[in-house]
Amino acid sequence: MNEQPSVAAVVTAGWSPGEDDPLAEYTQGKPKALIPIAGKPMVVHVVDALAGSRYVQRIIVVALDPAAEVQFLVPIEHVPDAGGILANAEAGLQHALAHYPDLDAVLLSSSDLPTITPAIVDTFIEECLRTDHDLYYSIVERSVMEARFPESRRSYVHLREGDFAGGDLFLIRPSITLSQRDLWQSLAGARKNALRQARMIGLWPLFKLIIRRLSLAEAERRASKALNMRGRAIPFPYAEIGMDVDKPFQLEIARAELEARAANTS
Repeated sequence: MNEQPSVAAVVTAGWSPGEDDPLAEYTQGKPKALIPIAGKPMVVHVVDALAGSRYVQRIIVVALDPAAEVQFLVPIEHVPDAGGILANAEAGLQHALAHYPDLDAVLLSSSDLPTITPAIVDTFIEECLRTDHDLYYSIVERSVMEARFPESRRSYVHLREGDFAGGDLFLIRPSITLSQRDLWQSLAGARKNALRQARMIGLWPLFKLIIRRLSLAEAERRASKALNMRGRAIPFPYAEIGMDVDKPFQLEIARAELEARAANTS
């Protein structure tokens, strides 16, 4: 990259677990993004990492009520809750592209990825922008994930090159189209279900996936065709992008990690 790219970050922060969700006792009816970890709401750790990036120039937080009075160290822009994960991601993207039409890319993150760091964010952006695609999706190979967070119990997709967990960082170019709403709704529902993902790209790839013969390159080609866009999966060497907090034991992993960092800093 010869010139400094212009990147805005969108953080989706609107989901509140229901009473039957494993994290309900931690949220007490409030958004998951507000769960305290190492003295800060979880979403603040994510925003801190994005703010420390050399590429991220603006940060947009979607669906976090300003009345919650979360204290961020940097200016952020609020976008109201649009209802649902996909709708909030779309709302954030539309806000970014409408207000900053000269952006090179939009980085999309969930608010439950508290162990990422500025260096991890920078490395991901740099790797994505080496190529000219529309959508970049982070994935983590099983050995990388389990070496870093051995108790994380992620779910994996079995490909020819190995087993991969999905990450929660995406990079999106302004060229992407968000008009295929039904397809995007299906993708949102299939994000953590390997078989549902494979069904979207055809019966033969599904069969090859089951017998572990589907390659990463073929999966990219099929997904790009299904989505009518140029997609690229990024096998990423830092497990933090796959360490999202969905269950209490994952929250405790993140809490231990961030408390240890805070202790080392002090």
